[in-house]
Amino acid sequence: MPDYDFEVDLQALYTAADEARKVVELKKEHDIEDFVPAAADLASSELAAAFDEFQSRWERGINNLTDDLEEAAGRLAKVTKTYMDFGMAAAEAATEFENSAIALSDSPLLGGSS
Repeated sequence: MPDYDFEVDLQALYTAADEARKVVELKKEHDIEDFVPAAADLASSELAAAFDEFQSRWERGINNLTDDLEEAAGRLAKVTKTYMDFGMAAAEAATEFENSAIALSDSPLLGGSS
């Protein structure tokens, strides 16, 4: 029989998943262009081209990170649910075992009154 001697901080897992989800939502509310000056605000076409290149790379990187974080948040939520389900199943099995042990203690085979 396997030994399941471990503890999981479900609150920490849930919090990590929830905070990651919140960061993803914040990113979706803002585009990178919200943080970079418009070409018209820059004094030089060369500077505008440099900012455009920077914005493109920054946006690509942030989008990749956001996709990865969204995936991680989903997986953390799934792991949390799996551990919660495992904990509930273990508690049910322990209760069933306890009830069986109590019933067995009343058995005439063990000197009980039944």
